[in-house]
Amino acid sequence: MSDPETSQKDNDVESTEQLKHLVLEQTYILKRLAATFAPEVEEERQRRLVKLLVKSASIVAIGVSALVGSWEFGVYLKETWDVRSMANDYAQVGVRLYYDENNSAVAKKFIGKALELQPGNAEYLFLDAYIDGMSSVRDLFNLDRPYDASELNSAYEALAKSVFLEQQQPDSAEPYILRGQIYAALKDNERALETLNHAITIEPENDFALMRLGVINYNAGNVEQAEYHLDEALSINSNSKWALLWKGVIASDGREFEKSKRHFSEALDIDPRFDMAHYNLGWAYLGAKKKDYENAEKSFRKALSLNPDFKEAFYGLGMVFGYQNQYSVSKEYLSKAIDIDDRFFTAWKWRGIVNDELGLYDQALTDFSSAISINPSNSDIYMRRARVSLKTEAYDESLVDLLLAKKYNPKNARIYLYLGQLYLKLNQLDASRDAIETALSLKKNYSDAYSLKADILIAEGLFEEAIMALSNAVDSTKYRRERFYIKRANLKFKLELFDEAYEDYVLARDDNPNNSEAWLGEFNALIKRNDKGQAEKALKEYIKLKPSDDKIQSYKKLLD
Repeated sequence: MSDPETSQKDNDVESTEQLKHLVLEQTYILKRLAATFAPEVEEERQRRLVKLLVKSASIVAIGVSALVGSWEFGVYLKETWDVRSMANDYAQVGVRLYYDENNSAVAKKFIGKALELQPGNAEYLFLDAYIDGMSSVRDLFNLDRPYDASELNSAYEALAKSVFLEQQQPDSAEPYILRGQIYAALKDNERALETLNHAITIEPENDFALMRLGVINYNAGNVEQAEYHLDEALSINSNSKWALLWKGVIASDGREFEKSKRHFSEALDIDPRFDMAHYNLGWAYLGAKKKDYENAEKSFRKALSLNPDFKEAFYGLGMVFGYQNQYSVSKEYLSKAIDIDDRFFTAWKWRGIVNDELGLYDQALTDFSSAISINPSNSDIYMRRARVSLKTEAYDESLVDLLLAKKYNPKNARIYLYLGQLYLKLNQLDASRDAIETALSLKKNYSDAYSLKADILIAEGLFEEAIMALSNAVDSTKYRRERFYIKRANLKFKLELFDEAYEDYVLARDDNPNNSEAWLGEFNALIKRNDKGQAEKALKEYIKLKPSDDKIQSYKKLLD
């Protein structure tokens, strides 16, 4: 049984421990309350809350700004895209105009617009430099005279552009194609071939480079190699209009005109607006044995409809009408060519020839002098000016020009022909004969030289030899052969060989029905033969061609 006192002590101790524990819990709770609701703590809480609210507001503000900025940035991106797209459209139009339409001037304008929108675009800078350089090359290639200082500078500027292009795109063939073209234009075929071969090393399948390599080989006289490269270009790109064009040019230069027309037509099947093909097709029609004036004219006109500044096409039209002895019309077209380029040497030369044929000798002399100012070392122009001076009896001026022409080209048979004419005019028969024999030694079948030889023989009274010389003239040419038929007929008429004269006059008007002199000669020969019925017919044909001749009434009286 337990002790009652001890039990009481134990109860007191337990109560004391419980009280201490309660006090400790209360103290802890009070500290927690103080920590939570004390004034300084409340202030700190408010400060943190404000900070949190500010931070949240900032995040919201930034979010809103981002949304607004994204819209503005989107607008900016759209505007940039539109500019880039527009610039690309301009550039693509420029490229198509250059490659498809062969119009470098307008192509450069479109590339320029692309560069205005994107000034630093490397691709557009490349295209601009390439087209500019190739345009310079085309101008140099088409020159019919030596370069002047500005043109030579243009060539070197084009060379500089090729270096720029190489820096822009070192692994591209175009810079080397351009440089090869420039070297070719400068007649530096060795470097041209080397440069284009390098272009093909970079891009073996570049048909344009192969085509240009063919052209340069052709210009260097390597016809077989040229054909090989052109065929190679066509094997890579069967639609290479330029390769077909040059195959046509090679055939035309070789007088294979049907073949050349076929190649030009093939090029036009690919690109009906290919002005160079129309132009060269025109010359193929003119070069054929039987000239096709109608189709030649159509071809040159088509080239002009595609390229109104195609001065060579105006020159071609001038030749179409000149060959048909329609000199006034020919002169108009040659003048248009000169209006486009007042340094177009060939146009000045042929307008001088046309003015000579029209009997406008002062204008002919002016034209030939203009041509000489452009190309002062061209012997042909001195010779032609000398011929006009000879007609106007300016013998001293004629001799000076002929001697200059002989200095520049001592192997030109025509110079000796004109020297022979000059000496004959001065009645220096020995000198005239020597000149003609030299001409015939340089050109065996020289019809004009035989004709002049006949004049010398007539001056010496050797008429049978003169008739033989004129027969040689007839046999030596097919160009305007009626000239020599008429001359032989006139000599026979003078010798009272009327039947033979009549036969020659008939041959002359058969060759050229528009030759009034042939019809008049036939009329006179028939009158001498007392064949007035046929003579009347011949006179009617003459009157159609020369209705203003004041001798017509006197001719009609011979029919009574």
